Amino acid sequence: MFESINSRNIALMLEAMPVICAPLSYLLILSGADSSILRGIIGIATVIAFFGFVFFFIGRKLVKDDKVVFALGILDILATVSIFGIYMIAIFSFGL
Repeated sequence: MFESINSRNIALMLEAMPVICAPLSYLLILSGADSSILRGIIGIATVIAFFGFVFFFIGRKLVKDDKVVFALGILDILATVSIFGIYMIAIFSFGL
């Protein structure tokens, strides 16, 4: 059953999560919708996107010399930087 799942596929799935969660969190934060479920999704997606650098290291550990995994790793780091940017904008908007 799990013969087709190898370390490259696991690395691709793990590294795709922050790349998907960063824009998802942006869209949900900027949307006007508000509910407890959406706030939970925003929180989970933001945490996953913020820890994108961890997924970069996990992907590099699993598959060292794959170009697709490396490209997704760069996008993982950019996801972390983008979430960090949201928090910096929030801090400056409050004048702290």
